[in-house]
Amino acid sequence: MPFQSKYRHIFGDVPKVEFQYTEIGKPYTGGDGAFTCANDKFFGVSKVGGGGPVIVRNLDKPGRGIKSFSVNVHKNNALDFQFHPFINNLIGISSQDASASITQFPKDGLTEDVKKADVYLKGHQKKVHLLKFHPTANNIVATGSWDRTVKLWNVENGETVSTYEKSNSVAFSIDWNRDGSLLAMTTKKCQMRLFDPRDTTKDVAQWECMEGKKASKLFWVPDFNWIGSTGFTKQAKRMVRLWDLKNTKEPIYQWVVDQQSSILMPYYDVDTRVLYLAGKGDSSIFFNEMVGGNRVLYQLGIYRDVTPQKGGAWVPKRALDTRKCEVARFLKLTDKSVIPVSFVVPRKTGADIHQADIYPDTASALPSCSADEYLNGANMEPIMMKMDPAERKEDDSDAAQFVKKMTYGELVKENEDLKKKIQELENQINDQTL
Repeated sequence: MPFQSKYRHIFGDVPKVEFQYTEIGKPYTGGDGAFTCANDKFFGVSKVGGGGPVIVRNLDKPGRGIKSFSVNVHKNNALDFQFHPFINNLIGISSQDASASITQFPKDGLTEDVKKADVYLKGHQKKVHLLKFHPTANNIVATGSWDRTVKLWNVENGETVSTYEKSNSVAFSIDWNRDGSLLAMTTKKCQMRLFDPRDTTKDVAQWECMEGKKASKLFWVPDFNWIGSTGFTKQAKRMVRLWDLKNTKEPIYQWVVDQQSSILMPYYDVDTRVLYLAGKGDSSIFFNEMVGGNRVLYQLGIYRDVTPQKGGAWVPKRALDTRKCEVARFLKLTDKSVIPVSFVVPRKTGADIHQADIYPDTASALPSCSADEYLNGANMEPIMMKMDPAERKEDDSDAAQFVKKMTYGELVKENEDLKKKIQELENQINDQTL
């Protein structure tokens, strides 16, 4: 019996101009990054200008005539950025100035530019072009730099937890697995490397992942225990490869997509098992379903437009409109605007009856463990939530907290200051006694 996917009729839907995000200014899109990020309340876009500004806009305020404000806390271009997975109004930015930052802004959005970060993450020797928050532990982030290292940080105190130095090449991409027990990276020397960033003395696994030297982007497929990568063949054709983590000697699947020169930016929706591939620099978005077995991947279709995407971000599942049977939303970055592209499964009864078969439980905005618990060895799966609006619990987004703690250097300085103060008081007492 031929495979029948419930997502086989999926299509991309673009709203009218008044429901798009315009007047964002000229975006900065140099390099291989997506230069866009999103959570269920805000989206961010890097902008050309002094320092490294990242515009932050509210998702529920599309249209014209809306003034854009930015988080501009670096001395050079923002190369990668991501909202905190559990705190909507917290953004992490990595920069060409060899540092990264964590900045909190008002809960309702920006009403003025923010010029100073709450925490600066300093320690890399060259530009920091990759940043990924831990998917389940609160206030843990990883950064990748052109100094060929990957650093793990506790953003509560801005301290480096560990530094991975085993790679002999610059990372093209980094990403956590589902419970955050492993970090993976693809490199300029065509390597895939897997390691536990709490123990950087050894690799868990490493192998050659691509043929061509151009940029590669990795993605995890946890439900099948696979890992995948987009990249290029020796003939510079775009390709996708998948490996079974039980045996990574040879890929279990290889798809030479086309001859385009643009990078394929992957997004795997673990809930629906649909892999989206957005071409950075072209106007195509492929969508495919992972099916396992000998077939591995089922090609559902391609969304095409006339306007190329310079980058883009995927909105979290909890922000989707279940009444219109929206199963994914891509914020497409262009030269002039951000265009939301909704991927919809056509169902006539969707507006009245919740379509549970296309909306399994999804990851919530709650951390599974604290930073200290993770650093002490905990590996926790995401806390799940219902997609049915009638069954969702009240918003408890304040459950995760960001409290800036003193760094080791600040504690040392405070201790020295206290010693000086004690000495001054002792001297005063001695003078009075005399």
